[in-house]
Amino acid sequence: MPLGHRLSDFFQQAFDLVESGVETLQEVVTLLTGEGGLLRIDELLNQPFRTLSPSQLSRVIHTQLLPFLKIFTHTKVLGSILLRARVITLYNFLFAGDGTGERAKSLFTMLATHFSNYAIIHTSDQGYEDSSKDDGELMEAVDTISAALSMLVDVNTVAQTETGFIAIAEAFAALLNGLPEGMVYQTRNARKNLERLQHRLSVGQDMSNSHHPRRHVGARAAFQLARDMPGVLSEQGPRHDNDCVSISDISILPTLQEIQSSRNEYLPVVNPSEWHLGGIHGLVDRHFRLLREDTIGQIREAAKIELERLRNPDRQADNSRLNRQSARTHVYQDVEIITAQFDEYHGAQVLMRFPQIQAKRQQTVASRKEWWNSSRRLGPDALICLLSSEGSAIFFVVALQGQKPAPLQAEFNLFSDPDHAYVVAKPMDHFVLHSLLSQALADTASVQRSLVEFPGILLPTFEPTLKAMQRMSETLDMPFSDILAPTSSTDGGERESDIAQPTYATKPGFQFDLSSITQDNTPLSFMPEQNIARAADRLAECSTLDPGQAVAVISCLARSFAIVQGPPGTGKSYTGVQLIRVSLAKKAATKIGPILVCTQTNHALDAILERSIDDGVKNIVRIGGQSKSERVKDVNLRVLATQLDPTKTEKSARWELTRKVKEETAEIDALLGAFTSIRTQPAVEGHLYQHHPTYHAQLFSSVDDEGYTIVQRSKETILDGWLRTSFPGSWRPRGLADLCDVNLHHMSMVERWVVFNSWTAEMEYELDEKLDHALTSYDETKKRLNDITTELNLRVLQQANIIGVTTSGLARNLELLCSVNAKVLICEEAGEVLEAHMLTALLPSVEHCMLIGDHQQLRPQVQNFDLSSESRSGGQYGLDISLFERLVKPQDIFAKPLPLSTLEVQRRMHPSISQLVRETQYRRLKDDPSVSSYPEVVGMRHRLFWMHHVELEDDKSDGDLTSRTNSFEVDMVMALVKHLTQQGVYIPTDIAVLTPYLGQLRKLRKRLSSKLSVLLNDRDVDELAKDATGDDDDSISHLESDPDQTTVIKGTLSQAIRLATVDNFQGEEAKVVIVSLVRSNLKNNPGFLKTPNRINVLLSRAQHGMYIFGNMNTTKI
Repeated sequence: MPLGHRLSDFFQQAFDLVESGVETLQEVVTLLTGEGGLLRIDELLNQPFRTLSPSQLSRVIHTQLLPFLKIFTHTKVLGSILLRARVITLYNFLFAGDGTGERAKSLFTMLATHFSNYAIIHTSDQGYEDSSKDDGELMEAVDTISAALSMLVDVNTVAQTETGFIAIAEAFAALLNGLPEGMVYQTRNARKNLERLQHRLSVGQDMSNSHHPRRHVGARAAFQLARDMPGVLSEQGPRHDNDCVSISDISILPTLQEIQSSRNEYLPVVNPSEWHLGGIHGLVDRHFRLLREDTIGQIREAAKIELERLRNPDRQADNSRLNRQSARTHVYQDVEIITAQFDEYHGAQVLMRFPQIQAKRQQTVASRKEWWNSSRRLGPDALICLLSSEGSAIFFVVALQGQKPAPLQAEFNLFSDPDHAYVVAKPMDHFVLHSLLSQALADTASVQRSLVEFPGILLPTFEPTLKAMQRMSETLDMPFSDILAPTSSTDGGERESDIAQPTYATKPGFQFDLSSITQDNTPLSFMPEQNIARAADRLAECSTLDPGQAVAVISCLARSFAIVQGPPGTGKSYTGVQLIRVSLAKKAATKIGPILVCTQTNHALDAILERSIDDGVKNIVRIGGQSKSERVKDVNLRVLATQLDPTKTEKSARWELTRKVKEETAEIDALLGAFTSIRTQPAVEGHLYQHHPTYHAQLFSSVDDEGYTIVQRSKETILDGWLRTSFPGSWRPRGLADLCDVNLHHMSMVERWVVFNSWTAEMEYELDEKLDHALTSYDETKKRLNDITTELNLRVLQQANIIGVTTSGLARNLELLCSVNAKVLICEEAGEVLEAHMLTALLPSVEHCMLIGDHQQLRPQVQNFDLSSESRSGGQYGLDISLFERLVKPQDIFAKPLPLSTLEVQRRMHPSISQLVRETQYRRLKDDPSVSSYPEVVGMRHRLFWMHHVELEDDKSDGDLTSRTNSFEVDMVMALVKHLTQQGVYIPTDIAVLTPYLGQLRKLRKRLSSKLSVLLNDRDVDELAKDATGDDDDSISHLESDPDQTTVIKGTLSQAIRLATVDNFQGEEAKVVIVSLVRSNLKNNPGFLKTPNRINVLLSRAQHGMYIFGNMNTTKI
């Protein structure tokens, strides 16, 4: 029964209930998007708005339409992951409920007209100070309508092509641009909604208006080489089926065609004028393609080499390519697919086997187990590719054991069988299960298969970022696009860019409360429009911050996008914590939500969270399970979420979805079983009975044509007997079409196999359709079940003051973090973060971004040296140039650099050590008085000494970049470490041994661990696992070669010498540092040490003393 005028009460009460709490909110949205609720919404939308008088229309809008729209634009409703499907259902109904979309266009056109007239009549010209209640009501309405309109177009691709919505968007844009200057703050949300909407509709109208002037593009002289564009834009056409113009169409993992392709991939260079897309779209496209090439490129090349070997086993291999790739891959040949299973906890799992390592066959099970574990071969989450000589490439990850091992994992492993090694792996796409089982069932005598493993390439470290960038390229919903997108300016690049204050700080009268970081809580505040230098001076006087730190804090608060450079030992983390404290002081007033703190490494993240705990910050949440800190263990998101009670809606949904997952899992597993038995008599008999009853009667009837009972005397089945016999005659075999009406017993053996194979093909097709449907349903159900867990996580995060996460963890949890609505982002170690990861971290909700790092220390690490700025050819790509560095040192000569605040007082190094980096990198670096009082190094005459020698480095191939060694220096380091530890003053952790080369690290580890405990950090352990070279020249890809058996102690140990590569010791320090430079050769080639950034890090780790072993002629630092 229609509600009529009671619709007002209905939707107002519904909105009030939504405001009352999360449990009621979930129930209201569930009911409104059910059949009964949609009937009420249909009644609301079908009212004759055009026939209403202005006063009647205004009443309907304010008492019915706006409460309805406010429900489905409520931040907790839009942010709810559990309710997302229902919200999409509502917006689909809103757009297409009438079958045409005209109703939605008419509705929003009417609302645009109504509020445009309302604005003319009611808004004040006196600015915010004198604005009336009408102004607030107007902006609340426009916020709501613009959010609903943006969401409607977001979820309906058809709506994005409707020109009628362009006019509506333009009408609301005109409304906002016509408002008084004093209402800028009030219009911020509506402007953001309309900018997003216009991106979707490709309106192109500048919503920035006079408050954010557009930059002008300046001309520049350049010689542009012709570039082969991507996909159909290439003059030669697409390179392969995965060469696309749009990155959203690119498969993350390489396709078979891509692996086989001989053409170079399209890689955008630094110069934006040579991209196929402009602005922010081109920026996202560029970093997606470069990051993918950095990881996938080596996978593609290794798979191509092995695929060529499989398909042409007699062809002579290209040794140069083979040697280059064997250092990064393991290849296991003669692989067999055994079976596949599916269960509710692990999903699809495929069992494969290959011959056991020859040298391990005679060993005990325990010895084989130790070898496989220590080699870290085929470990959990390892990425592998199954290649076949038939021309197929299927990617897997090795299955995790978990608390509940899958049945296959409990029965099979790499080491128990002396003849075969078994591996259980999850296909990256479980829709390939049919293909895999078909291969397993087929005659494999002529088919050769290999598994290629890619050590150190973990899909979770790059796939989430690439997928996030694909989504970003579709929505372009990114803050600070005018800062991030490469643009040029006619007034040159000498002057710094003017950066606006954070949007949340534009509220008239807003000021930051600095008393939380002053001594004795001295009252002090700062308004973003105040003079930065004067405010910083006052802050330095009232706090423990030094002048440089005070300037950095004030500058960060004054600018929506701020950058702080912290040379070694200058207190970057301390400055970051002070920024957190100031931001939290205004958290409630500014509604900024939790502060998002991200870092490149787990170590740095733990450090800043521990500092925040020491400062008394409450409600800290850490995302990710790789923390080694006991102090933050209890605030891990996974732990906290288990302490939160689910709502009634969540409990009910979880119970129902869990039941459904079990049912769908059982169905899938049964279908997989049916695939494996497809050629058996029971399967064929059932198929013929259902689809070919005549054949069934001919083959399986117990009575022959003359009425006699057939007695089966042989042990073989009826089917086997039929296939092995032949009807007498010597005619030419007939085709399948000619055999349709022929009695099965009147066929030759060849014809019988033709008919039999046609039956199994029909069965496979039918099973494949059922399996595809079941897997799709399982995916949807599993996603909805996981959404409940995500919803609980979201409620925890919404109560947090700080959310700590690494950049890779942020990408993995992007959907969750986007729902948190965090407005402040602080990134530490920003100079080490790849721009792709940094772009992903800039969530749509972020209004204030602070990057803290040092572009003069180590750059981001890349896998492919040819893409780095250190390489001769890589300079055109510059993948290792961080966003931090690009913004302070623009590569476009006309682009303006961003303002940079630099910390200037170091508290780590004795002045004699800091002088080394002061002379080369940081001219303005000052020493805190405390470092002058550091004691001399006991047992040494000098605290700083270079031990020059001319002993040559060990022989290695020229192409071996990371595994250089110098045995003489290993002996010298061992002697000095032994001498220092015998002084009785230094505990082992006071001493750090550094080297630029992984090969030298391995030698040092082996030598030092013979006398002492050795501590390696996680990153070096991972690098050693990735590195293909051992202590000899045998390639790690040769399966008979044992990995180095030297004990590695990983983690935290108070009585262990710290040993690290220079690249993985940034951010660390030690009282005494011993350096092995390694390089000593007749060519005087310094290798890695030609990079100033690496030298800078190497020289700035020591507190009391530093001792360097190296050839001065080769390594002129």
